[in-house]
Amino acid sequence: MASPVSQTTFTEPAGRGAAAVAGPSSEAAVEPPVLGERGLRAVDALFVRLDALVDRFLPETLNPFAQAGAIANTTFLVAVVSGVLLLVWYSSSVHLAYGSVRAMAASPWTAQLVRSLHRYASDACMFFVTLHALKLFFQRRFGGARWLAWITGAFLVGTLWLVGWLGYWLVWDERARQVALGTARMLDALPIFADPLSRSFLTDDDVGSLLFFVVFFVHMLIPLAMGVALWLHITRLSRSRFLTSLPMTAWVAGTLVVVSLVAPADVAHEAHMTVAPQAFRLDAWFLLPVTLSDRLGAGALWAGALVGGLLVWTVPWTLVRRRARVAEVEVSRCNGCTRCYEDCPYDAIQMVPRTDGRAFSSQAQVDASKCLGCGICAGSCDSAGIGLPWFDVLRKRAQMDAFLDGARATGAAPPLVAFACAESAGRSLRVDADGTCPELPGYRVMLVPCAGWVHALTVERALRHGAAGVLVVSCGAGSQMYREGGIWTQDRMAATRQPALDATKCDPSRVRVLALARGAPERLAREAAVFRARAATTSRGRTTLRRVAAATAIAATLGVALTAVSRVGYALPPSDGSTLVLSFKHPGAVEQRCRDRTPEELQKLPAHMRQKQVCERRRVWVRMRGYVDGVRVVDGRYEPRGLWDDGNSLAIERVPVSPGEHVVRVELGDTSDEGAWNHVDERRLAFAPHTSHVVTFDKVDGFRWR
Repeated sequence: MASPVSQTTFTEPAGRGAAAVAGPSSEAAVEPPVLGERGLRAVDALFVRLDALVDRFLPETLNPFAQAGAIANTTFLVAVVSGVLLLVWYSSSVHLAYGSVRAMAASPWTAQLVRSLHRYASDACMFFVTLHALKLFFQRRFGGARWLAWITGAFLVGTLWLVGWLGYWLVWDERARQVALGTARMLDALPIFADPLSRSFLTDDDVGSLLFFVVFFVHMLIPLAMGVALWLHITRLSRSRFLTSLPMTAWVAGTLVVVSLVAPADVAHEAHMTVAPQAFRLDAWFLLPVTLSDRLGAGALWAGALVGGLLVWTVPWTLVRRRARVAEVEVSRCNGCTRCYEDCPYDAIQMVPRTDGRAFSSQAQVDASKCLGCGICAGSCDSAGIGLPWFDVLRKRAQMDAFLDGARATGAAPPLVAFACAESAGRSLRVDADGTCPELPGYRVMLVPCAGWVHALTVERALRHGAAGVLVVSCGAGSQMYREGGIWTQDRMAATRQPALDATKCDPSRVRVLALARGAPERLAREAAVFRARAATTSRGRTTLRRVAAATAIAATLGVALTAVSRVGYALPPSDGSTLVLSFKHPGAVEQRCRDRTPEELQKLPAHMRQKQVCERRRVWVRMRGYVDGVRVVDGRYEPRGLWDDGNSLAIERVPVSPGEHVVRVELGDTSDEGAWNHVDERRLAFAPHTSHVVTFDKVDGFRWR
C-alpha cells in the first residue's frame, strides 16, 4: 500500500529534482485548465501587483480595486438617484431638452451639481464594472458554476452602456446628434420600422417629440431590467456584499462630489441635423462606439457587435477545457451539524432529510451545479463528512503526519507547518515530496485548494504531532479565488467562529494566518522567517495619517482619470464638402394586371372558384432622378413596401456636393410610363461647408426644400 506522501502528484520544474513542484500540485489546483491560461495569468499578475501596492497603505475595506463590484453597485445607485432628481429641472421634449440642460449651469450648487453627479457616477460605474469583469476574466473565474454570473454580468455591462448611450441622446447636443444617427443607421438594417428611422433625423423639424420621449422612457426603464439581472448575477452567492461599507461609501460619494464641483459636466453645441459638427469632446466611457458608427456601415457594425457578443457570452464553454470537480458528502460521517451549509459562499450545500436511517434530523447535500470545489466546507466539518475526494482531509492529515515524522527521524529541530492556498503567494513555492521547500526553510509545506480548507483540528493535530508552529497563507485583498475562505480561517483560528481552535489543546500564539496575494512571494518568505524566529510581527506602518493620505491620492488619481476619459477630443471623418439629401415617401400608382387561367389551373380549383380570369393589383415602383448643375447624380427605382407590395415607396439618397451655388433639379415618376416624370421641381441652392440641403417629397406637401 502506498504511503500517504506518495499519493500527491508533482511536476518537475527546471533545475530541480523530480520530487519538487513549482506552484500548486495537481491535487491543490481546483480550477479547470483554460485556453491561453499562461497569458491570462500574466495579465492577472498585473492586477495582483496593483492590489498588493494599495494593500501596503490601505486595508481591504478601503481598497477600491479589491471591491470593484460593490463600488460599481454603489455608483449605479448614485446615478439612479441623481437621475431621478434631474427630473426637477429636465424637460423631455426635443424642443426644450437642450435649453433645460443648458440652464442647469446657472445653478452650480443644485441642478448642475446633480447633473455632474449623474454623469460622473455613471462613468465611475462603467469603469468599475469593466475593472470587475476584467479581473474575473484574467483570474479565470468564469467556468463551471460561475457561468450564470458571467452571462448575467455580460448582460449588465451591455445594458449599462446602452443606458449611458441613450442618456447622451437626451441632452440633444452635437454628441446626441451623432448618437441618434448611429443608432438609426444600425436599426434601419433590421426589419423593425415601417419607415426608416433615419428619415426622422434629416432636418430639425423631422425630429419628433414622440420618438424623443420613447428614448427618455427606455432610458428610465432599462435600470429595472438591470435590477433583475443583478439579482441573478449574485443569486448563487451567500452573504453577497451588494454595496460598499460606510467608510468606502463616504469616500466614493465624496470623490464624486469633488469631481462634480471641480469639473462640472459640460454640454456641446446644440444639435442641428443639417449641420455636421467638426469636433467636440467625447465621453469615451459610453460614446467610444461613435468613432465606429461615424465610419462604418450598418452591416459591419452589426457583424462586430454580434461577433464580439458571441465571443464574450461563450467564454465559460469555449475557454474551459474540462468540467470543474465538486465536493462530495460521505453520509456515514455526516452528523447534520449545518456548519458546511452556513459556511458555503456559493449556496451550493443544502440540508435534506436523512437517507441512511441514523439518528440525525438531516444530512448535507451538494448541488453540483453550484459547487466550485473550493473545499471551504471541509474546513467546517468536524467529522470529515464533506470535502474534496481528490484532496481528502483524512489522507492529507496522514500526509502531514508523515512530513513531521520524517523531520523528527532526522533529529533536526521541530519544523513548522505551512498550509498555503494554491492561489496565494504560496503558488510559486517549490515543494519537495517530503514537504520541504527552499523558499521556506524550517517548514513543511502543503499547498491546499483554499485556506478555508484548513480545519482547526488539522492545525491542532499538527501541533500535537510535534510542529513548532502552523502558518496558514490565504489569498490577498482583491485576489481571492474563492470568497470568504481566508475570512473563515482567520475567524476559526481566532476562536470567533466554529469549528474554532481549542486554546486548551494548543497554544494559539503558535498559529498565524497571513493574507498574501500571488505576487508577494518575497514577503511570504520574510513573514515566514519572522514567525519561525518568534519575532514580533512586522509593522505595516498603516497609521491613520498615512491611510488618509493614500486614500486621498488614490481618489484623486481615479477622479482625474474619470474626468480625462470623459472629455476626449473627437473629430468626425474629414470632409470639406456639403451634402445634398433627396428623400421621398410616396405611393406609386395602382396597376391591375389580369391573365387567363390555364385548364390545368382551373381543374385544380373547386367548382365554385373556377373563374377564368385572375387579376392582381399592385403599386408600381416610384422613380427618382436628381441633377446638380445639369449632371445626373441620382437615378433610382424604389419598390413599394408592405407585405403585399401595396405601401409607400421610400428613398433616402445622399450626394456629396462642393460648397457654393448649384442648381438642383429633382424629378419623380409614379406611373408605369417610364418616360413620365409627373413631379418636378428645381431651385438654386447655396451650399456652405459641412452643411446639408434636404429635399423631401410626399403626397400631401409635395416638394419641401430645407
